[in-house]
Amino acid sequence: MSDAIPTNQILVFKINNELYGIDILKVQEILNFMQPSPIPNCPEYLKGIINLRGTIILVIDLRARFHFDEPMNPENCVIVVVAIGDKKYGLVVDSVSDVLTINSENIQEDIDMHVGIDSRYIMGLVKANEQMIILVDIDKVFVKDELDDLSNAVNNSIVK
Repeated sequence: MSDAIPTNQILVFKINNELYGIDILKVQEILNFMQPSPIPNCPEYLKGIINLRGTIILVIDLRARFHFDEPMNPENCVIVVVAIGDKKYGLVVDSVSDVLTINSENIQEDIDMHVGIDSRYIMGLVKANEQMIILVDIDKVFVKDELDDLSNAVNNSIVK
């Protein structure tokens, strides 16, 4: 498991009252929520694009990607900018709570419970501060072909 989280540090965030964690090395920055410019004919979870210091970033609502029924509340959300491959993406989450150092020996990889999201996205569970955190493999949440298709759709919709 130490290969999955090389730093053993995770950014902990909340979606739908559940705690999730991603490898801190994937995180570029955290932004206050800004309304993305919508892109027509894209999946529901793609909220649009933002211009971050001259870089166009796709903004993805993880709540919608994980198929939670309740929509996001833009007043309370933040955007976590992550690096996936050679591109940056903005992930809309309800809130960010902490950066934790975890012991890879404490990660439960055999998960026999329903945690609310597709098990392909989950690296495991870890208990920290008396709470369970679902460790998300952000590289598996979006496969490369899917991200390329989204990027192409955005590029085709931007009038130059």
